[in-house]
Amino acid sequence: MVKVLEWDKTLKHNQSINLDEVPTDFEDVTRWVRSSRIGHAVETSVPVYPIHIQDFWQNVKLESINNKPGIVSTVRNKRVEVTEERIRRVLKFQDSSEDPQSLSQDDILDGFRGMGYVGDFRNKKEIKRGGLTRDWRFIVHVISMSLAHRKGGFDGLNLEWSAAMLSLCIN
Repeated sequence: MVKVLEWDKTLKHNQSINLDEVPTDFEDVTRWVRSSRIGHAVETSVPVYPIHIQDFWQNVKLESINNKPGIVSTVRNKRVEVTEERIRRVLKFQDSSEDPQSLSQDDILDGFRGMGYVGDFRNKKEIKRGGLTRDWRFIVHVISMSLAHRKGGFDGLNLEWSAAMLSLCIN
């Protein structure tokens, strides 16, 4: 049984986005998302086989691959290796392992203030979508719906995802 992931509003998270169905007043932002580092990752839909997912998680373990941390499993009697580099290559992130891996809270807040953010970040440690302009709200929506593993609370990005969005948008 193959399950093709499409824009399904009932799934709420971790799904591809059909940017052709975005309202026309977001065409400029849609073009930017397509050309950004995450364009391929958020828009590409691939077949997902539930039996493969089950096999993967039943056999998964952490292992060193070429002296770097990785995840190894067996799916349908084939070895599967997941590494940071492989994720970068397959999702076409166009970055490198040398790029900054984390940002301080102050750096995140400064970056979002530069985007016009008017909310309070320090208390809740979350960037609220309502504190951003229309275009940035759309990008928060794209990231939270397609990349961030969330079951709810799509009106904001936590510290980790705020840093990810900032890194994607300023590079």
